[in-house]
Amino acid sequence: MAARIDPRDRFRLLSGLCFCAMLAFLTGCGKGPVRVWGEVRHQGIPLATGTIVFTPVDGTTGPSTGGKIVDGKYDVPSDKGATPGGVYRVEITALRKSGKTIPNLADPKKGPPEELMEQFLGPEFNVKSALRAVVEPGSNGRFDFDLK
Repeated sequence: MAARIDPRDRFRLLSGLCFCAMLAFLTGCGKGPVRVWGEVRHQGIPLATGTIVFTPVDGTTGPSTGGKIVDGKYDVPSDKGATPGGVYRVEITALRKSGKTIPNLADPKKGPPEELMEQFLGPEFNVKSALRAVVEPGSNGRFDFDLK
C-alpha cells in the first residue's frame, strides 16, 4: 500500500527546492570571488609594468579589484578576485620615463633631479576604457588584453 503525500507538503517541498536553486544561482552556486589573471600586451609586446583594475558594471555587485602588471602578466587571487557572472570594465595604465626631470622634492638644493614619468597608454585603455571582462560561472578567470 503506497503512502499518500499531502498536496500541501508537496507544495512546500517544491517551494523549498525552487528557493534553494534560486539562491544557488544568485550566489554563483555558493562560490565566492574567483581568481582573474592573464597577459597584457601593447602593440604585441608584453607590457613591462603597469596596473589593471576591474570595476563592476551592468548591475554587478562588489568592489573594484585589480593588481600590478609585471613582465606582461597579472594575477588577482581569488580572495580579491571577481564575482562569477559579473561584468567588469577594465582599465589598464602604464608609466614610462619621459626624458624630462623635475627638482628633487625631498632635497631641492642637494638632491639630484627626479625623472618625470608619463602615462603612455591612450585614454581608450584607462579613463575612457571600453574594455570589458565577463566572468562566466565555471570559467578559469583568464583575460588577455592586446592593446593596439
